[in-house]
Amino acid sequence: MARFLLASSPEKGHVNPLAPLAQKLKDRGHRVLWLAVPEASPQMEALADEVLEPLSSLARPALATSGPELADLVRNPHCLRGWIRGLLLDPVPAQIEPVRAALRASAPDAIATDPMLYQVILAAHLERIPFGAVSSSLNPVTPEDLDVPHLHNIRSHAEERDQLFAGLGLTPRFRVCDFLPSTFTTVFSTTEYVSGIEVPPGVRLVGPSLPKRLRGDEPGFPWERLSKDKPLLYVSYGSQISYQPEIFWKVTEAARTLGVQVILSAGDLAGSPFPGDVIAVRYAPQLALLPRVSAMVTHGGANSVMEALSHGVPLLISPVCNDQPLQAFFLKRSGAGLALDLYQSSVAETRSALKLLLEEASPIRTAARRVQDSYRRQDGAEAAARLVESLVTGSREPEPGC
Repeated sequence: MARFLLASSPEKGHVNPLAPLAQKLKDRGHRVLWLAVPEASPQMEALADEVLEPLSSLARPALATSGPELADLVRNPHCLRGWIRGLLLDPVPAQIEPVRAALRASAPDAIATDPMLYQVILAAHLERIPFGAVSSSLNPVTPEDLDVPHLHNIRSHAEERDQLFAGLGLTPRFRVCDFLPSTFTTVFSTTEYVSGIEVPPGVRLVGPSLPKRLRGDEPGFPWERLSKDKPLLYVSYGSQISYQPEIFWKVTEAARTLGVQVILSAGDLAGSPFPGDVIAVRYAPQLALLPRVSAMVTHGGANSVMEALSHGVPLLISPVCNDQPLQAFFLKRSGAGLALDLYQSSVAETRSALKLLLEEASPIRTAARRVQDSYRRQDGAEAAARLVESLVTGSREPEPGC
C-alpha cells in the first residue's frame, strides 16, 4: 500500500475529475491524501483518507470566487487578467514553504497534482517527491498559436512564471497555464476527440474520468417533476459563474416554443421566474441527469463538456472566460456541438441553435455519439491510477489502446 497525495483547488470543476481517481486508488488498497489550495471542501474530506490545508494560516487573497461579483469581473478583460494572475502566480512564492512543510509531515510516496498549482509542483520538486499532473482541462493539448484571450492573459505573466520555476531548478515547460512534468500529464479525453492536434511528449489522452459510485456532490432533485413526454434541455454554467440572469432568460425564452422541458442549474437564481416549462434548482445532479437529456447549454467548463460527451449529449457552448473558448474550439472541430455568444445573440438565433441540437437526424447528434463511442472505450480514472502508481513502482505504463 502506498500513500498518494492528490492536490487541487476546492472548486467542483477541479475536484470532480479527481474524484474517480481517488476512488480507484482507494479501491486498489492505497491511502489517499488530499492537499487543498487554498482550503478544503466537504467533498474533498469525504473522498480522501486525510485532507491537508497547509495554507490555512496565511491570509487569503481578496478574490471573488462566485456570485454576481465574479460573473461581472470575468467579463472585464483588464480585471480578468489580474484575477488570473492573482490565482495562479502572485501567491505562489509565499506558499511554497508551507506546502513543503505539509509534504514533509504527511510523507506521501508520490503526488498527483492539478498542473496549475505551481506552489505544490515547486514544493514537490524541492522535497524530491515524484509527481505527475492530472489536468482538469484540455490545456495540455491546446495549439499554442490559437488566438483567444485566455492565451494572451497567460502570456502576460509567463516570463515571470518561468523565471520562478527556473530559479528553483525546475525547467519551465507549460502548455497554456498547465505545467507539464517529465513524468506524465493526463488529459481526460481521447485521440479521436482531439484528432489532428499535436500532443506534447508525456501528455496522455486517457479517456473520461467518471465515478463508479457517488462522488459526494449529489444534491436532491425533484425527479417527479421531469416530463415523461418532452425532450429535456439541460442548462448549466457551473458552480462559480452561475449568476447569469440574462442568459438564463434568453435560453428559456428560446426553448419555450420548442416543446422541451428545461432543467436549469441556476445557483442563486433558482427562485427566479423563467418562461416556459422550467425546473430551476440551485445545483443539479449532472451525472444522473445526463443519460436523460437531449442537449445541453453550458459555458464550456471542461468537466461538464467531458461528462456530456461521455453520454453522447450534443452541446451549445457560450464561452465566458479562461479555458472555455478552448473547449468551444475543440467541440466545433469535432462537430459534436455549437458555439454561440449568448450575451450577444438574439432569442431567434438562440432558438435556431437549439433546434439544430435537438433534431434527431442532425449531424451534430451523430458526431456526439461518435465521440461518446471513443469515450466508452477508455476508462480515464483507471488509466490515471496506473500512471500514479508507476511513480512509485517505476514501471512504464503503455499508451492507452496499445
